[in-house]
Amino acid sequence: MPKEQIRKRGRRKPKADPIDEAHSSTNAKQESFVEAEAHTIEVNRAGPSVVAPTGIHPARAALLAGRPVPVSEAGPASGEDHEEGLEEGQADWTRGPRTESDFPFGVLDPDVKAYFRSVEEQVKDWEGVSSAGEEREDRQLFLSSVLSELRTHELPTATDPETSIILERLLPSLNDWGRRVIGDSFGDKWKEVIRHRFGSHVVQSWMTLAADTLDREARDIWPTQQAKQNESVGKLPTMTELFITIIDTVLPSLPQLLSSPHSSPPIRLLLLLLTPHRSLPTLGGESTERGNLIRSKRSGKYRNNQGVKWKSIFGEGDENESKGKGKGKVIRREVPEQLAGLRSKIRKELMEKLAEGEWKAMGVDAVGSATVQLLLEFEVEEGEAENEGSLFDILTEGMISQLKKSPSTPLETQPYLLSLLASQTGTRLFEALLLLSPPHIISTIWSTYFEKKLGKLAGHPYANFVVAKGVTRLDKEQIEGLVSEIKTVSGGRGLIKAGRTSVIQALVDRSVKLVESQKTVLELLYSCLELPVAQKSALVPCLMYLKTYPMYQAILTGAPEEEKEDTNDVPPEAVDKAAEDAAAAAVRLAAWQNRRSAKPKNDGELVPNMQGCLILQGMMGMTAVTSTVLDSLTAQPVDTYLEYAKNPVASHFLDSIFTNPSVPPKYRRKVMMTFMGKYRDLVEDRMGSRVVDTIWEKADGFMKEKIARSLIPHLTELGGSQYGKYFIRRAEVGLLDRRPEEWRERIFGVKHHFAHQKENAAPASVQHFAAAVEGEGEGKKRKDKDEIDQLFEGVEKKKKKKV
Repeated sequence: MPKEQIRKRGRRKPKADPIDEAHSSTNAKQESFVEAEAHTIEVNRAGPSVVAPTGIHPARAALLAGRPVPVSEAGPASGEDHEEGLEEGQADWTRGPRTESDFPFGVLDPDVKAYFRSVEEQVKDWEGVSSAGEEREDRQLFLSSVLSELRTHELPTATDPETSIILERLLPSLNDWGRRVIGDSFGDKWKEVIRHRFGSHVVQSWMTLAADTLDREARDIWPTQQAKQNESVGKLPTMTELFITIIDTVLPSLPQLLSSPHSSPPIRLLLLLLTPHRSLPTLGGESTERGNLIRSKRSGKYRNNQGVKWKSIFGEGDENESKGKGKGKVIRREVPEQLAGLRSKIRKELMEKLAEGEWKAMGVDAVGSATVQLLLEFEVEEGEAENEGSLFDILTEGMISQLKKSPSTPLETQPYLLSLLASQTGTRLFEALLLLSPPHIISTIWSTYFEKKLGKLAGHPYANFVVAKGVTRLDKEQIEGLVSEIKTVSGGRGLIKAGRTSVIQALVDRSVKLVESQKTVLELLYSCLELPVAQKSALVPCLMYLKTYPMYQAILTGAPEEEKEDTNDVPPEAVDKAAEDAAAAAVRLAAWQNRRSAKPKNDGELVPNMQGCLILQGMMGMTAVTSTVLDSLTAQPVDTYLEYAKNPVASHFLDSIFTNPSVPPKYRRKVMMTFMGKYRDLVEDRMGSRVVDTIWEKADGFMKEKIARSLIPHLTELGGSQYGKYFIRRAEVGLLDRRPEEWRERIFGVKHHFAHQKENAAPASVQHFAAAVEGEGEGKKRKDKDEIDQLFEGVEKKKKKKV
């Protein structure tokens, strides 16, 4: 170890008073420094702290001088009053007591925290594990003791960084009565809990579970403790009354809560909860509906790392669990009548308190944008979006008002909506405007802000997502106009080279419904890929690797791709200037050629691309062009099939061929026959075995037998394979090798009770001929006998011979 890093040890000195220690440890250099600072800093105990011109804080200067730290009387250390008391540009050096900032309801006792840690270990063992009988009673007693210990500690527990997650673990195990007890314990402190970093997550979990309780209260279903209440002692408020209290508490300061990173998610969840028949996000933060992600990804990841299962300690057999408790949503969820109109009340209250500029600023804010989108959706549901002064009118900068005054006057672009297209957060709001707009409004927005700019917007890093959302509401003529505009910018090849395929993917998905536009979309793909007419068989590999045809051929042959100059929109004066810059252009071209000639990843191999594979999967639903795509696939060699089947991305494209009903059966059979002789390689691969499973489900009896017989010679090797052994068991290849008739009966679903006697019976052709002759001799009473009659007839003849 270097000598300068060795810590010198000496005799320890007893700890002295901090002030005396500061006096004794201050050397002459520090004393001179403090004296110099004393000329520029005056420590005023009665006034607020002022930063010295030299940059040292008065508190530190006082510590160096051996004097007590000055006390500020400018106001509280934290809170809204202190923030308002600060002058503009003045630094806030005062942190204030830790109890007021991080622990607004006091610090939890260490013994209580230790008890809750032991509770957490027990809850981890019981989460999601079923229980019955005495074991269930023991868990009920355990939960009762925990709740009794939690009493009077709910608020400190919910805001403590260690115990808040433990409280969230316990919430799924509570019934309706327990949830109401927890909600009642917060009293009138909902505003402080919602604004807290850890308390806000507890409120989210509690509200998600409270939706089930509200649904039961709306259906007049109450817990057993409801009828046993002693009103003389006190009455526990219902869940409906608790939510009314929450709304009354947070409504005056709701505009400030919407922009807070901690309080905004619970407020959005509250608005969703007040909407009947609306699914809520799960406790883990997942949701299937647009804009319903309440819990942040960071919070969900943290809770997943903690191992929170969001399940009751009573297991899956719990009565509440079977009704949907803990899953985050209830089918056809009802809301009590007392809460039915509160969502509209909250929205109107916000419209009165917030100005137009505040709504626009919140729309591009990372926290407030989600709330604005949610309120916009509620406004459309209530039918007030087309009113003058509505939120929709504010965000579109008076478009609704102008259309009502002069519908025929063309609109001009407004700066706010244009700024949304260039903002990563603003694009989310613009997407919501396009999805929620009425039909005549969407046409106006599209013609004003997108037409004649689509060639550039489709390749924009942010605006391309907005264009893709707008494509979902276009008709045939608008799609044709979009395609023609994209072709004007280098034929659309820039979308492929940059990997910005969201607009192409949206066009493919839209053309599945608009069959008339499928040919137009296919021509756009040819143009974007620069695919010649004579090379249409390369459509699938070019899309799969997301390369233009020249680039694809250059990678295959190892030659550099020829650079093409874009001559679109080139002014006449630029042509002469290009000749003067020939030298600089040659240098840039050489640099690009060296870059293109370099080998790509995986030692020069072409790697399937996720975006290109998604486009191919979508094209399987385009009935007018499906045959063109599949003809390109069947023109590829067998090695390409195997590469696709073994790739985790490309294998989904092969799955779509067998699962999409739009694919003609003849192409499915072609793909199955192409793999013939290669099924052993597939079933031994991790992804290939899944493709074989899909083929097996869709294959007919003849094809299943061919596949199984091709694997009989490799039974020994496949039996020891990591993945192949599962398909061997499923297809029962060994049974086919030993008893083919029994294998056919088992795989095809035709079972006979006397299958073991079939070998003694006559061949089917002979039996049919004998039955026909016998029928003629009996006056043609029966022309033919079925298989069961023939089987019994063979048994009777055998018995007669024995006699």
